[in-house]
Amino acid sequence: MSFGQGAGPGWGQQPGQQGAPDWGALAAEAEKKRGRKRLLVVGGSVLATLAVGTVVALAIVQQDSGSGGQAAGDTGGQSGGPGGEASTTPAPDPTFEETTLPPLPKPREFISDADKDLAPFTAEELYPGDTMTVDGREYTKTATDGGEDCTAGVTDELGAVLTEHGCAALLRATFTGDGTAVTVGVAQFPTEEDAQAASAAYVRNLLPLTAGDSPEFCQRGGCRTTTNQVGRYTYFTIAGNGDGTPDSGDGTPAQQAARDGNDHAFARIIQRGEAQASASASALVEERRNNS
Repeated sequence: MSFGQGAGPGWGQQPGQQGAPDWGALAAEAEKKRGRKRLLVVGGSVLATLAVGTVVALAIVQQDSGSGGQAAGDTGGQSGGPGGEASTTPAPDPTFEETTLPPLPKPREFISDADKDLAPFTAEELYPGDTMTVDGREYTKTATDGGEDCTAGVTDELGAVLTEHGCAALLRATFTGDGTAVTVGVAQFPTEEDAQAASAAYVRNLLPLTAGDSPEFCQRGGCRTTTNQVGRYTYFTIAGNGDGTPDSGDGTPAQQAARDGNDHAFARIIQRGEAQASASASALVEERRNNS
């Protein structure tokens, strides 16, 4: 029996089996395969991510190009043009021709300045209509008179005051209502200063105008009087009971009639100024229109 080397089964192998596999080599090979698989998966993910990034980048570039370089959602205040594209041209600022309107005349200027106060000064113009209404109280006009003689409708004392300060005309009107009668007188002066001086120097009084349908009132005293001034006008009132009885006390109808006559005279003088100011303003506008 020899113990030489040969090609038979190796030491420790069972009969009928071939040589044992190299488990270390097999494990290394398997690990290489798994590594290659992981690389493929990771590589595929990276490529997919790059592809998505490329698409997004292209979309952003296209959006920037279509919006004139503005951020998404920012139109810069411009509305979309045709086809939904935003306009990149700013709208021009509106331009207007410079205009200068002439200063509007003020009513007070006309009733204070004889060179502007050119409207007719007559009883018909100053006391129009058939009634006088003040705060819902209505009076009926019963008589008017007046002219350049400022002494005809006043006492001698008041006539001297009016004459001294250059009174140009005195207009009177009588109104009746609520058992009373009131005469309103308006005197016109050359300047506002003259009217102020006459009002300050006032002495009683305006005489009642009892012509026409007017009652005989204020013949026995007990009458209510007022005096006031605006612009180049001084105005007066005298009121009493329509039956001729003297009036006394506070809050009587005659006292109210005197106050209402005072307010009516003031309103009529102001209306005179407003009418002339309005006519002057219309003329200025028309002149500007014709010269434009």
